[in-house]
Amino acid sequence: MIAFELVNQAQPTTEVTEYGPASVVVAGKTLTEKRVGVVSNAGLAAQVYLSAQKGKIGKVAREGLALQGEALIASAARRGNYKPLCEAIASITGETLTISNRASFECLGDRFADKLADLKNGGYTLAKDGTEKATSKRTGLMQVMALIREVQAIAASM
Repeated sequence: MIAFELVNQAQPTTEVTEYGPASVVVAGKTLTEKRVGVVSNAGLAAQVYLSAQKGKIGKVAREGLALQGEALIASAARRGNYKPLCEAIASITGETLTISNRASFECLGDRFADKLADLKNGGYTLAKDGTEKATSKRTGLMQVMALIREVQAIAASM
């Protein structure tokens, strides 16, 4: 799905553009270290392609895409386009969300902190072995709050 959207967003051009030679420096002792090093420094197009791979390569590519996605969401929010952030949060929580202006963007963390505080038993359940385990609702809210903090910090630093 990501690749389809990225391809559709590309602007086709009839101009012929020439680039210099492409070179990738590979470093590491083992083959896995070498491959992971390349993927972690790869550009968006390569990471999108490699995200479908299994194992460490796919995992590193997906993590790289997540970081680039955060940066894209923050860049959009900095320009006043809150839709990508809304879509990300709504997909995690499964709830409708509206960010109408800069003020509601700035206090978004407080809104989700209040939701976290309202969870029954703090969002924990008691496991069979007697330990407390975070509920999926708590885990989702914590993920959303981390996303909001990161996006706000990146947007503020741009």
